[in-house]
This record gives sequence, C-alpha cells and structure tokens, in this order.
Amino acid sequence: MAQFVLLLNGSLDEDFRPFRGDKTLVTSAGWTPWWTEAVADDPNWKNRKPAFSNFALDNRQVQQISTPWGTHVAGLWQQVPAAAGNNYELTVEGQAWSSEDPAPATQLEASDVNLQIGIDPTGGTDPESPLILWSEKIQPWCRWESLYLTVEAEASILTVFLRSSPSLPKRQQSIFWRDTFLRPIGRYKRAINIVGAGDTHINVEPEQPAPGEEVRVAVSSTRLHKHVSLMVLRPDYQETAVLTRSKKEEDERHIWSYVFRADMDGLYDVRFVGDEGARLLALRLLRVARDVQIVPSQSPLQYYKRVYVLLPPTADHKWFEAAARGSFDGRYTIGFSADDAGMGDFENRGVLAVNPHHWPEVLTPTWFEQHYPGVVFTAVVANTPQDLESWLKNWISTG
Repeated sequence: MAQFVLLLNGSLDEDFRPFRGDKTLVTSAGWTPWWTEAVADDPNWKNRKPAFSNFALDNRQVQQISTPWGTHVAGLWQQVPAAAGNNYELTVEGQAWSSEDPAPATQLEASDVNLQIGIDPTGGTDPESPLILWSEKIQPWCRWESLYLTVEAEASILTVFLRSSPSLPKRQQSIFWRDTFLRPIGRYKRAINIVGAGDTHINVEPEQPAPGEEVRVAVSSTRLHKHVSLMVLRPDYQETAVLTRSKKEEDERHIWSYVFRADMDGLYDVRFVGDEGARLLALRLLRVARDVQIVPSQSPLQYYKRVYVLLPPTADHKWFEAAARGSFDGRYTIGFSADDAGMGDFENRGVLAVNPHHWPEVLTPTWFEQHYPGVVFTAVVANTPQDLESWLKNWISTG
C-alpha cells in the first residue's frame, strides 16, 4: 500500500554518463546496458554491439540504442526491491526509427523492431533467462507507444528489462525509451531488510536516529562487490549526500563504511548498490523520528507521541506542501507509506489518512487493526490542498 520509489530514474531522461567509462555505452543513471553477442556463423550485420547514447526527442532527453546498417538484441535492466507474493505493474514508453531513408523519423522499408519489456520475478540479471516474463512485441515506428506487463514477485528483488530486436539491417535503426514506471498492485507491504548475495547486509548506528543526527553505515559481505556505492533516499524521495569513509577486509568479510546526516523525520531508504543504482545488493529501511511529538489537546485521548499525516498515491507536491504548512505547529510526520505510518514502538500512534478512498484499495481502520494494532485512525477528506491545510491547522488548535 506504500507510495515510494521503486525504479530509480524511471524517466530515463537525466544524468547520462559512460557506463564504467565506456563512451559507446552512454546510459541514463541507474540503468545497466546489455546486448547479445554475435556468434561465429552470424553475418556481419547481425547481433552487433549497439551504441547507447542520449538523444533529444520531443523537447527532452531520452535513452537511445542504435545499430545503423545492422541489427541487435539489446536493452537495459535495473534491479528493484520487492516482496514475494506481491503483484507489480510495469509500464514503459518506446519508439523506433527504422528506415532506408537517412532523414529522421522516417520508415522507408522499415524492419520490425520488436520492442518488449520484461521482469525476472526472481531478481536475476541474465537477459536470456527463461524465468523472465516478457510482454508482447510491438512495432512503434516514429511514434511513442506504451508497453504493459504485470507479474507476481517470487523474491525480495525484481529485475526490469527493456529489450529490442530488429529483424533486418537498415540504414537508420534506432530505438528510444522513456518513462518507465513500476508500481505495486493492491495491498502491499515492503520488506524492512533485504540481504543480498554473499550475505551482503547493512548495519546502521544509531538504530533509531533523531532528525539532524549523523548516521554511520557499515555494509558487510563475503563477496568483493565492484562499482559500488551507498544510496540514501529521504522520506521525500530525494537523494541525500553520502560520505564514503573506508573499505577494509575483516575475518574474510569485506566491509564498506559510510556516513550521512538524517535531516528530516520519516522513513529513509538505504540501498547498497552497484553501477549507480542498477544493481541492488542490499537494502535497509531506517526510521528517523523525534523521541516525543506533542499535539496540543484538551483531551488525554488525543495525546500522541507521533501523528502521521498519510498522503495518498494521487497526491502531488502541492498536497505535500499544504500538509507541511498545516502540520508545522504540531510537528507532524508527513509521508506516503501506510506501512511507515503504522510501524514504530511509539506508545500512541495517530494516523491522519488524507483521502483514503484514493488508494488502490480503500484505506480503512480495519487494515491498520490487522497489520499495526494500536493505531488511532482518522480519515480526512479534502477536495483541495488548501482545504487540507486549513483542516490540519484547525485540528491542531481544537484537538
């Protein structure tokens, strides 16, 4: 039921750079390029290594994969956190130029380009794996088309694949990708920890930091992972600065040390990743909260150590800003995750669920009673961000 970032850089339109320093593999951050190598009997135009680059199309940068005068089987992949048994929906937009005419966006004697999206429900990274579930092939010549796929996760990590496989060599053979989006379907509960291959896990100190406090992170593994970094997403899903301290070996384990500052309340997403986020090696969710948050009230029944303003998946930044203004005096926690709202060892927990009917499944007190007993649930129906701000201010003053 949570609204949070699954795919990193899902728009595929920012921070393009050579993958591992290879200038022929310029990819959008968070994604790994892949392609099928030619075999000995292939003609010289078949299964060529494509060029990966950024390209300006429709007034924005998009990911391009091209093989002029040739064909390829190639694409991109990214691993994301998941929970076994949950269902996920993937949507992606793709376009292709395939033509004997050198002019852009033409389709003279176009080849089938066979765009597909896929998901490995076990989290594998082999594009040829029989475990991958693929969408139907489409031929989006000179226009954007959307691809859809729904799968059930079988592990704590999913791998998303983008794939194209033109049938015939053409003078102009380019594939474009943009706007990938992966979301959980229906009721959803995420894992607090994901331990990766080689017993790769994340330890944090302190375990329950307060806002403004420095957090020390130690990642331990029996494997020597390469091209790694620590990525920390704040409760507002913005990446926060991380300082790398050291890398050492101890008792046949590899240990990476990092530090960051938790500068706001809420649930932090701490990921140990490879290739700038494409490979998910381990994950840890970390709650950052004040010891006590007091809500003015004339009734002891309305005294909470934490009040969480829970925004629905449909809320945009205007709703978030209105909630922040309305919650300022009470210092409420604001977020998008129903699980985040319910978790914690607070003596009293209050959840103000904004427009609960806007969730994929209507959010109810019963859901919290089943999953997080002890939560005091209040439904707040607001037609505009301004209405929400006024309601929160009034609730603070009247209790």
